[in-house]
Amino acid sequence: MITLAFSTNAYTRFSLADACDRIVAAGYRAVEVLADVPHAYPPTYDAHRAARLNERLAALGARAVAVNANTAMGYWTPVPDTLTFEPSLVSTDEVHREARVGLIGQALALANRLAAPVVTITTGRPPKGDDPAALWDRLLEGLDACLLLADRAGVDLAIEPEPGQFIETSPDLKRLLETLDHPRLGANLDIGHAACAGEDPAESVRLLGPRLRHLHLEDIKGREHYHLIPGLGDVDFHAVRAALHDVGYNRAAAVELYTYTAEPDRAAAEAHRALAPLFVDKA
Repeated sequence: MITLAFSTNAYTRFSLADACDRIVAAGYRAVEVLADVPHAYPPTYDAHRAARLNERLAALGARAVAVNANTAMGYWTPVPDTLTFEPSLVSTDEVHREARVGLIGQALALANRLAAPVVTITTGRPPKGDDPAALWDRLLEGLDACLLLADRAGVDLAIEPEPGQFIETSPDLKRLLETLDHPRLGANLDIGHAACAGEDPAESVRLLGPRLRHLHLEDIKGREHYHLIPGLGDVDFHAVRAALHDVGYNRAAAVELYTYTAEPDRAAAEAHRALAPLFVDKA
């Protein structure tokens, strides 16, 4: 059975505790925790705070199903005004690459404390004019280090293809996963990102099949990379759900609507009404 969750990254105007309260009030029994400011940025979110979060979720009848470490805005002082994926595993700066490995390791440790089975990451934006072979080598080196940490934490690492990233399509990710072929490494398929890339999201599910470790759900209109409440775009969620059934997927699917920070309660509630009949949330 698929667990329907909601990502706290729509609630960055609220504390993490308040975000969890509101997500459960919208009907969810599972959350994806943002591993960044202002929620659970791993260098400052210690074991005591993780234990308190576990207690709060248990009291709500909910649980954490993933830790979202796609960004690391908290790495920078001051925090940037615009979204950045640096430091990344493909950065030209070795210090930044090492810092990203460290942050991923801390996110894996946080996931272990929260009993969340997976941490999601992206590969980073390719520096302009950089040699693709060099980017590939840097990515493999960084992932090798991250996977040692994943083994230690007992948590899976799921790479998310993202528009504009070095790995931005499902075929790109399939090639990477086949190259490394590590049991702790899998795919976080963002259904909307697949649509942005011109893929059929249902076929992306089938392509990645047993490599799927997590899902992100949102709607997309006309291949524009802007996350919409399901039902407002072009994604055929019935076809996606059928494909997930075909490949035997039984993990979590997290609604990711960080574009609705001004009205996250509405976004969470409307998404739940649209998706619950297909993605039954059993915590």
